[in-house]
Amino acid sequence: MQDEELDSVRVVGDDGTWLGAIEFRLSDRWQGRRGPRRVIGRRQWRLCTGEVLDTVDRDAFIVRATGELLHRL
Repeated sequence: MQDEELDSVRVVGDDGTWLGAIEFRLSDRWQGRRGPRRVIGRRQWRLCTGEVLDTVDRDAFIVRATGELLHRL
C-alpha cells in the first residue's frame, strides 16, 4: 500500500504551537486480468511528525497518542 497526499493544513495545539496536518489516502496498484487496477483505501490525517490524528469535526483534530486537541487555522 502507498500513501497518497490529499491535503495539508496548519493547526495549532493547546499550548499555541503551530504544526502541519496532512491528509493521506492509502492506495494500491495491482495487475488484474483486464489490466492494471488501482485499489483506493481509507483516508487518514497525520501530523507532519507522523503522529495519527482523529477527526473531531472539519476544524478540530485529536492526537491519538496524547489526546491533545488541535484546531485548524
